[in-house]
Amino acid sequence: MKIAILSCNTGGGHNTAAAAVSEVLTQRGHSCFICNALEFMPKTTAQVISKGHNFVYRHTPKLFGIGYRFEEKYQPSLFTEQSIKGALPLYEELQRQQVDAVLCVHLFPATMMTELRRNHGVTLPTWFVSTDFTCYPGVSELDVDGICMPHEELRSDFVAAGIPSPLLHATGIPVRQVFSRPMARSDARQALGIKGKKRVLVLGAGSMGAGPVREVAHTIVNLLGEDDLLITICGNNHRLKQQMDADFRNAERVQVLGFTKQMDLYMHAADLLITKAGGLTTSEALAAQVPLLYLDAVPGCETYNLDFLVSHGCALMCHDENDIAPLLMGILSGAIDPQTMVQRRTSFPIHSAETVCALLCHT
Repeated sequence: MKIAILSCNTGGGHNTAAAAVSEVLTQRGHSCFICNALEFMPKTTAQVISKGHNFVYRHTPKLFGIGYRFEEKYQPSLFTEQSIKGALPLYEELQRQQVDAVLCVHLFPATMMTELRRNHGVTLPTWFVSTDFTCYPGVSELDVDGICMPHEELRSDFVAAGIPSPLLHATGIPVRQVFSRPMARSDARQALGIKGKKRVLVLGAGSMGAGPVREVAHTIVNLLGEDDLLITICGNNHRLKQQMDADFRNAERVQVLGFTKQMDLYMHAADLLITKAGGLTTSEALAAQVPLLYLDAVPGCETYNLDFLVSHGCALMCHDENDIAPLLMGILSGAIDPQTMVQRRTSFPIHSAETVCALLCHT
């Protein structure tokens, strides 16, 4: 089969999920390619959506949350109308590529495919993957052959939105296979050149480098022992990386990184991952079996991710940087055992990319 995987350049998570599915499809002898759905929209619209999303997410998270809640309540047609404008250009590309099926890891391309299937006679099998632990506004309007959910317990939310239960499959969120491959913590640390450390804490900022990373890092470093190490990962936020480099230039217990392609190793090496509640980061942590401490969530999808994991006892959370000190003191002193979070995760699908591919290839 030849499969189009349609993503969207609004943050790194959707592209990461697309790459995870592509990896498995290729291993199984299928042909696939990944497209950014924004490329098929009018250029100005695409730039506004991509750059606007990233700016608001990083710099004004409260405004991001207001916009998300508005979409939940009113389901405005603005984004739907803009997505539809890209439907026919997208179909021209799908015809040129002669694809057999389509997998959408973002709502925009799924909306385009819905337009093509309902109003232009397109019959290509189409699936949608939810990359957060919630039912997005607008998912109930999709015309697709199947919807991949992060967890079985979300089925009632999707059904309540009007989606027939037979269309729903609790696959989990696709992550690359390196996260779920067993690796001893000592081996991961040796591969990263940090062997000999007592405890390693990884502070992540997601692909966009969002959140109070700088403030939290200063709090954490004052709690570390001499043989402990804090690794901060700033993602694509170059300004944050420069600030962190300046702040911790002479700090032996702090290692500052920008974007990395070795996140799997850092998760396998960590005693604790401290991060925002992104859907892909969460799923990678679940697969790597690393304990999770969430920083305050960007209102919207991340709030649902945080609430779902914390309510299942699979992660801890702090509301702001002032909460992190007592929580970390409890973890570092042994009063809180973070491994209990890992032991409670048995209901979460791990090999999600493989499951999604199996469903897609049997369409």
